[in-house]
Amino acid sequence: MLSVSQKLKDKMKEANQELRRIYPTEVFDRQQLREQLKGIGVFSAIEKWTGHPLKQWLRGETLVGVDGSVNSTPGTHPHTLSLFQALAKGTRGEEHWAADLYTPLLEKEDESEEGSLAREAKRRGSLLASLEIQVALEAIERWKPRVVMMDGSLLHFLIDDAPGWGRLKDAALTEGVLLVGVAEEIGTKSLARRLFSNSSTYSDRELLFGALHRGECYRSEEMDLPGTGLWKAVLCSTKHPQPVGIDGLLAQSEERENLISLVHTLTPSEGRGVPLWLDIVDREVRVTDALVRGLVDQYIDPDLHHRLLIPKRSDRHL
Repeated sequence: MLSVSQKLKDKMKEANQELRRIYPTEVFDRQQLREQLKGIGVFSAIEKWTGHPLKQWLRGETLVGVDGSVNSTPGTHPHTLSLFQALAKGTRGEEHWAADLYTPLLEKEDESEEGSLAREAKRRGSLLASLEIQVALEAIERWKPRVVMMDGSLLHFLIDDAPGWGRLKDAALTEGVLLVGVAEEIGTKSLARRLFSNSSTYSDRELLFGALHRGECYRSEEMDLPGTGLWKAVLCSTKHPQPVGIDGLLAQSEERENLISLVHTLTPSEGRGVPLWLDIVDREVRVTDALVRGLVDQYIDPDLHHRLLIPKRSDRHL
């Protein structure tokens, strides 16, 4: 049994009581909520394609999954080294990788520590998005796929690397390649604000939890962000009550229903709601702790490693 102080146990009980007060067992009447959601959007049943319709729609072209990963050495700013990888993987065996690294030790410190930490976090997000955009662009130029499926919302690429996103969007439209993003987490609040008088208490994630039946999609213009050029939808492909978010280009909205059907078709019914192909790409590209340790041990000189990247707490014996 782990040693835990009574004070910490008491704090946990207090936190649980406060969370239960704000989020009771049944926050929403689900049937009533569905009726409210129907007032501002549309629920629709999505069929899974069998082999022939899927092949026919793909037109013999490849489907590409894109994902990226970042991991860092343990330590405090600026004594960290972050490693990045991105992978575009096609269903006919195509692969294109990109990689980068980042350490604040190679930058001039011209801000407060708090400012430096914020800049480091922003830099990491921008670097990862840029690498994923890079491999997606290579996939479009080299393989002319039918679809490029990105792990995460397309909006995140617009936010983290707007110039790169512009190049990717233009390339997809020029080459006739469909772009779609699949986000495991829903981070918006637009539906909740519309239905609950601009309340900031709930997010769309909480609102939509358990609101969709398996194989059901929900679309509302309230979910679209003006000026982004993107459509958005949520889809429940599994028995898990939390739907996933899907977005694509408004300029390709004539293929919206087919892209939603594609995501549903590729998602295992007993899975976590993410298409199997993206899970495969995720497993291959992931930068694990063991990989970070191995690369640092192999390529960083031992004296630099110990002087700059090993935190003092690593010397503890208990």
